[in-house]
Amino acid sequence: MSMLRGLSLFEKVPPNASASLPSDDYIQPNWGHALRIWWAFYWPTSLISGILGIALSCFLRLMYEDPQVPGSLIVYALRFGNYVITFVVAFIVMYYILHKNFRHFRIGLLSGRGGPTAEVLKPTISRTFRIWWTYVWRTTFYLVIAWIVVLLPMGWFLGMFNPGPVFAAIFLGLISFIVGAAVALFAIYSNILDEDFTNFHVSLVPRKPAAAAQIAVGSNSAII
Repeated sequence: MSMLRGLSLFEKVPPNASASLPSDDYIQPNWGHALRIWWAFYWPTSLISGILGIALSCFLRLMYEDPQVPGSLIVYALRFGNYVITFVVAFIVMYYILHKNFRHFRIGLLSGRGGPTAEVLKPTISRTFRIWWTYVWRTTFYLVIAWIVVLLPMGWFLGMFNPGPVFAAIFLGLISFIVGAAVALFAIYSNILDEDFTNFHVSLVPRKPAAAAQIAVGSNSAII
């Protein structure tokens, strides 16, 4: 019995508003759903941000050779450019995720706090921004905690044994990537799925059937 109680701690407990949703339209989020959403969000964000970051660095190196470009501008661009790129790409990918059909579900934005009379809302730019902002500041907060609890002791541990700068850089880079991925997964599961925002609720609903989508497209074309 105690083991079963321990396992239940890893399951997301639905709020009262979500519990009142129709059973046919509501899907209880679990770590499997969060993992699929995280993967669809994290790898394109990391890949695109990495490519754009490398391109920005190469461009700034060329600009540094131009005497007409202020050096302070290049320094600020190098210092904050990657953060800006990551945040912008994350917003675009988040907007895509909110419109994406997964294998057995999709992310639904419900009016108010959900419930039997809730309406499905469109994932507009403003609603995407609220979800994106929650993700950004939550992951930043969790990363600060992870840096204190995990990364800082790891740095001290490597400093004690002095394995070499190359090994230390690779090891800390790998640990940082794993911690960042885990923090992103935790933020999506704990602070986005089945959570209330200003005037809408993020829930998981069954994916749109292909037949219904074809009917919708046909009706729209008929109206046009």
